[in-house]
Amino acid sequence: MAERLKRQDIQISLVDRLTDAAPKERAEAPLTPAQAVRLLRAGLRRDLEWLLNTRRRIDEPPEGAKELPASLFLYGLPDMSGRVVGIGRQQEELAREIEKAIAIFEPRLKNVSVKAFEATSVSRVLRFQIDGLLRIDPGPERIQFDTTLELASGSYHVEARGA
Repeated sequence: MAERLKRQDIQISLVDRLTDAAPKERAEAPLTPAQAVRLLRAGLRRDLEWLLNTRRRIDEPPEGAKELPASLFLYGLPDMSGRVVGIGRQQEELAREIEKAIAIFEPRLKNVSVKAFEATSVSRVLRFQIDGLLRIDPGPERIQFDTTLELASGSYHVEARGA
């Protein structure tokens, strides 16, 4: 037990553990803590992009179904097709939607905040910055993502800042 506490193993996500990068090799090389953190950050970036690029159901959950809002029933973001989101108030509303989705569906992050950047009148891309604390031992680590939304396609692209 004492040895385990000293090592401070970092567990990468199940998807990353099940994905075999080298299928012809029979054994996996053990990861160093730095490699594990890099994999954790890369997996988190990928999963955030999946979350933001998933459109949730339009219909609301039935009354009395208290658990549905935090379930796959409402996974993702609302569809922004046909909405004008290039104006300050709508950008802030979208930033709050992103924040809410991350808070519900991404347990590896805490204290998440999303900042919308002012878009120009001719811009076809909205920019956001996602800030949060990555839950890892021995203590949380600050992490930031630069995120863009292409208005024409409705697709999000997430890049880790400083990576």
